[in-house]
Amino acid sequence: METLERKPRSHEHVRAGIISTARKIARQEGWQAVSIRKIADAIEYSAPVVYEYFDGKEVLLNAIRDEGFTYLNEQYHRIMKLYRDPEKRLYEISLIQWDFALHQPELYQVMYNLEGAYCSVPVYQSDALQAVSDTICEIIFSFIPKAKESIRRLYFEWWALSHGMIALAMTMQDVQPLEQSEQTYRESMRQFVRRLR
Repeated sequence: METLERKPRSHEHVRAGIISTARKIARQEGWQAVSIRKIADAIEYSAPVVYEYFDGKEVLLNAIRDEGFTYLNEQYHRIMKLYRDPEKRLYEISLIQWDFALHQPELYQVMYNLEGAYCSVPVYQSDALQAVSDTICEIIFSFIPKAKESIRRLYFEWWALSHGMIALAMTMQDVQPLEQSEQTYRESMRQFVRRLR
């Protein structure tokens, strides 16, 4: 029985190692450098073993993207438990989005197909992204109960503002210091949230 229990744990351990190694390569060399063979070499397995876990790079990237959105959704729910005020919730969630992108840029890149990270399944078809969207729409709805279409529009505005500013900050960090971009981001998100009242 113990051997049977160890096998799934070992399987999950290897899978996590593959994902971790892909992210490490991406952080150091960019997503274009990530390949099944390079991952296999780094974890000292043969490429066919890696293919047992992921049919190809696209499947691996989709799994990494879903993990990123799942993590964000968990953080969003943590904020929802901490704060009752919808304004505070949405603002804090916006800050989580910023911190996440800056501390885990390779993950943020694959989540949004940036910097050569390309997922074959469009981001809007991701169930994990849909869960994130639902959480944010729920917060927006708590501000002002509106029709579903109005909530979706406000969500899209929030997402465009947040993601757009983060992507620009990441792209232009050689020209404008991240600290300055962060101040602009915080103020813009604060204004957006206040406008919802």
